[in-house]
Amino acid sequence: PVTNPETLQVSAFVDQNPRGFGLLQRDRRFEAFNDLDARFERRPSVWIEPLGEWGQGQVQLVEIPVNDEMNRNILAYWRPRVPLARGGEHFFTYRMHWCWSPPERPPLATVTATRTGRAQGGGRRRRFLVDFSSEDFADAGKSASLRANLTHQRGRISNVDGRLVPDLKLYRVAFDLDPEAANQVELRLVLEREGQPQSETWLYRWTP
Repeated sequence: PVTNPETLQVSAFVDQNPRGFGLLQRDRRFEAFNDLDARFERRPSVWIEPLGEWGQGQVQLVEIPVNDEMNRNILAYWRPRVPLARGGEHFFTYRMHWCWSPPERPPLATVTATRTGRAQGGGRRRRFLVDFSSEDFADAGKSASLRANLTHQRGRISNVDGRLVPDLKLYRVAFDLDPEAANQVELRLVLEREGQPQSETWLYRWTP
């Protein structure tokens, strides 16, 4: 998920010949925004489909601090590994999809909600709830062996709990983060079965 950070944040996702990248809006409930003028719940997602081989590089995500919702503060773009030569010609062919969801979606559970608040113990400790959704989650038998693979850099993770909710077709992972002395903690979460991913990867950068 993206955020409105206190300081400028730049993230890089290394890839070779990317098949697609973009900015997706998952929450389509009016109650999530309550804005009768902007109607953010109706805003489209945008997905870039590269055509041909783009080579090695990285998708860069930029999150810019803003004071109100009218300033657009999230950027995503492709940056080749080899810097573009000044004065040369460079061709990147792509198809841009303005859509509700990307044209190709892998058969994996998707992240539909991220919630965070103060955790017990005070200080800078945070409690996280991450919801994954899938039609398969309606069948408790199919999802019995799921496990949450949660990794982090810096800080300390505790109270990790994964819970299947068949009637809502979701799997919720809850955990506590104590950043300790760190001012930045990278979190990575994926649902697995027998070591194989069953969901897309949730990435989160905690900052004060």
